[in-house]
Amino acid sequence: MRLVWMMCIMALIFGAPAGDASARPADCKIEKSLFKSNVQQEGNVCNVHIKRSDLNVSLMGRHLSPELMDLALGATFEHTDPQGAKGAVTGEFALLEDEVNPVIDALRNGKINISAVHNHWMQQEPEVLYLHFQAEGDLASLSHTVYHAMEAVKHQGTVR
Repeated sequence: MRLVWMMCIMALIFGAPAGDASARPADCKIEKSLFKSNVQQEGNVCNVHIKRSDLNVSLMGRHLSPELMDLALGATFEHTDPQGAKGAVTGEFALLEDEVNPVIDALRNGKINISAVHNHWMQQEPEVLYLHFQAEGDLASLSHTVYHAMEAVKHQGTVR
């Protein structure tokens, strides 16, 4: 009982932790207005997943499905405050080499941190790099930044 009481006091002093049930359930309005039907909602989380069907990639000399090789542009937004204005985003984009720098520029312009750029597979043609990112802040701003980063992808037909 004492532990429960202390946790309640800590929540009052420091606020509810990110992802806490006290945050208003996500409505994903911002994400759905930008990313259309590519948004799935789970609780306070809005997942954006856009398959890169525009890429013709072979692995070990064999053409394999985009799903197997995770050829996608993906971002996950979590609503972290009761008003639904603040949140966090993490994401991973599968990119061709010439798409990496424009996407990094777009993300950095919106104050989203790049956490990794690396390959997943060997013997791949063309080479695909996977860019990971993360940030916290105003959800509308984060969503718009991710949208503009997706627009920086050479094959824009996959974004719309």
